[in-house]
Amino acid sequence: MADLAIQDITNIGLNPAFIAADVAGDTFTNTGREVVHVKNGSAAAIDVTLVGANPCEFGFTHNDVVSVPAGGERIIDPTPTRRFVDKTTKKTTINYSAVASVTVAVYQK
Repeated sequence: MADLAIQDITNIGLNPAFIAADVAGDTFTNTGREVVHVKNGSAAAIDVTLVGANPCEFGFTHNDVVSVPAGGERIIDPTPTRRFVDKTTKKTTINYSAVASVTVAVYQK
């Protein structure tokens, strides 16, 4: 499991650095200002799962799953932080249904 570095978007822009998605999942420090960018270079769709760490406003702990089409990409906003940030580690966990040809970056908005 990799701890993803947060990249800052500035007024002069950002040339994002992507890394390979980890088969064991990835984590990042989530302050509520970050977005996750996933690129799927494979020939099949994948699911990206934001792991629920705490109950939602209805009292249930559940994940959010985002489908990324073959050859496509998605920018995911992992808020509300109260659901997706582990209270001990202060991190959000992301899992992938497959990682071949999948890259990820985290930006701070």
